[in-house]
Amino acid sequence: MLITTDPVQSTFVVAGIDTHKDTHQVAVLDLLGRVLGSNAFATTTVGYQNAVDWIAGFGVIDRVGVELTGSYGAGLTRYFTAAGITVLEVNTTDKATRARRGKSDTIDAISAAQKVLSGMATTIPKDTTTVVESIRMLMIVRDSAVKARTQALNQIKDLLVTVPAVLREQFTGKTLSASARKATQLRGDRQRIADPTQAGKVALKRLGDRVQHLTEEITDAQKQLDTLVRDTVPTLLSRPSIGTLTAAQFLVTAGANIDRIGSDAAFAHLCGAAPIPASSGKTDRFRLNRFGDRQANRAMHMVIIGRLRNDLKTDLAAPKVSP
Repeated sequence: MLITTDPVQSTFVVAGIDTHKDTHQVAVLDLLGRVLGSNAFATTTVGYQNAVDWIAGFGVIDRVGVELTGSYGAGLTRYFTAAGITVLEVNTTDKATRARRGKSDTIDAISAAQKVLSGMATTIPKDTTTVVESIRMLMIVRDSAVKARTQALNQIKDLLVTVPAVLREQFTGKTLSASARKATQLRGDRQRIADPTQAGKVALKRLGDRVQHLTEEITDAQKQLDTLVRDTVPTLLSRPSIGTLTAAQFLVTAGANIDRIGSDAAFAHLCGAAPIPASSGKTDRFRLNRFGDRQANRAMHMVIIGRLRNDLKTDLAAPKVSP
């Protein structure tokens, strides 16, 4: 849908973009908050350039607010940033506001532009054009492979409880990993698949092969991550209790353009490790922060546990509890 007005051309304009899979809705406002136009553009390179040209037709582009810069708006954010346009990350409208104002793509795009204009949107999106983005993608694949392998191993364990005794006894005394390797050696008679023993052999072999394949995939991804992380942050890896996966998670959480995080406290808040004020009246207290990047929070927790156990300097700094 195209909405345009014909006021006096603004010198500077801001834009808000409601992002989707196939199209992005763009709204343009002048610095007084007046809506100058709204239009939809395809999520292609040509569509991105058409959006830039269309916005620039109203005046000099000051800032652009984009929703979901890490997902649907990732490609658009990269294109606009490369074009020298200041892009700010905009949170999606909350339910209460949507219930009051209604919802449409145009309304959401205008709301995004208004947040930029009012100063509510100040966050600079992550830079997704560097090695950190490569690490993020490899981490996603590795984590999903680990999850799938765990599921397959648990299925082997459950099957071994119920398969016929003549088959189960072949796995007696073996660990779960050894059972998975043993399962790859089974050969079920597919002509007698109606026999539970033969069906059990086929099922266990399939699961064993799946575990083996996923293990190889995890190992390959781990080697790639080891190389990328070592070349990117060798100093971080030299710190106590920080390995490849922990360093990779911190990289993904912080992003390549880490200067967008202004302080250690800001990073702690991003990781959900900064306490939240919960004071009222005469009560002065804080509560745990259950927001932020939970994977980064987990990584930080594991580093602390490791240092308390193995790092003398950290152990000495730990608070002592009186009996």
